[in-house]
Amino acid sequence: AGVADRSFRGKLRLRGKDRTEFLNGMVTNDINGLTPGRGCYAVLTNAKAKMLSDARIYCLNDSLLLDLEPETVEKVKKHLDFYIISSDVTIEDLTGQWEMLSVFGPKAPEMLSKAVSSPGLPTAEYDWVESKFDSDFLLIARNEMTGEAGFDVYLPSGSFPNLFKKLVESGAAPIGQRAVETLRVEAGIPRYGTDMDETYFPMEAGLTKRAINETKGCYIGQETVARALAQGHMNRLMVGLEVAGEIVPEKGSEIRSGDRVLGNVTSAVRSPTLEKVIGLGYIHRDFSKTGSEVSVLIGGNPAQAKVAGLPFYRRP
Repeated sequence: AGVADRSFRGKLRLRGKDRTEFLNGMVTNDINGLTPGRGCYAVLTNAKAKMLSDARIYCLNDSLLLDLEPETVEKVKKHLDFYIISSDVTIEDLTGQWEMLSVFGPKAPEMLSKAVSSPGLPTAEYDWVESKFDSDFLLIARNEMTGEAGFDVYLPSGSFPNLFKKLVESGAAPIGQRAVETLRVEAGIPRYGTDMDETYFPMEAGLTKRAINETKGCYIGQETVARALAQGHMNRLMVGLEVAGEIVPEKGSEIRSGDRVLGNVTSAVRSPTLEKVIGLGYIHRDFSKTGSEVSVLIGGNPAQAKVAGLPFYRRP
C-alpha cells in the first residue's frame, strides 16, 4: 500500500435544512436518498450541460461534504451561491482547514486499521465512517480511483504528521502525486481539469453510469443531458489508448487516422503494471471501438496506437 498527501483537494461543506434538496437540483446524480455514512459521485453542469466540475459528495450527520479539484472551488461556490436565493443553505470552504491522506493498495485496509481506531472501514465506494486519531475526528471514505482498495482520510491539520508517520510505520510506502496519477490512468478514471473541462459533456467522458441518474428530477442542464441520452450517442468519446514505443505523448497530442484528426490525448503515462505507454483521450465515435488502429502524433511523428477498453487495470 502507498500513502499520499492529497490535502490540496478542495472541500466545501453545505449546511442548512434545505441543503439536500438544493444540491440535488444542482448535480447530475440523485443525492436525496443518501443517508449519513453514504456518498456518491456527481457532476455540476451549466445550463448547456457542459461540466463545471465533478465532485465526490458525502452525506455527513449534519451537512454535505463536496470533495473537488482545488481550481474549481471558487467557481463551484459562486455557482451554488447564485442559485441559493431563499433556500436555507450555507456554504463553508474547508480546503485550508481539513487535510487529506489517501491510502491505496491491496493492503490499504490492513495498514489503515493498524493506524487508527475504527470499528470498521467502509467496503463500498463513496461510503464513509467516523474514527479518531490522537483524540481528533477523522472521516474515512472509500476511494477506488487506483483500481485497488483505497481510502481518503480527512483530518485536522494538527494530526496530519503523526498519522502519516503511523501509516508509514504500519508498512505503507510514501508516494507522490505522479505515482497516484499513473495509477489513476491505469484505472481509466478521468480527472477534471486534465481530462475534462467546461467544453465537454459528462456523457462524452464516459460518466453516464457513474455520475448520472437518468430518472431523478430537474437539475441545471438536465434537459440537454436527457435529450443527448435519448439520442443514444455522442460525436466524440473518451477512450483508452495503447501507444507503441517508449515516448509518452503530451497532453493535447493529436490522435489520427491517416491525415484525419480524430481527437486529442488528455492524459498519458508509462504504465509499470502493463509495461507499456497508455493514455486517455477523446476520439470521434466512428473510431472508438476497442481494437481500432490509430496513430498519435509525438514530436511531429506518428506513433502507432490502438483503442483499448477501460479500465486498463482493476483488481478482480
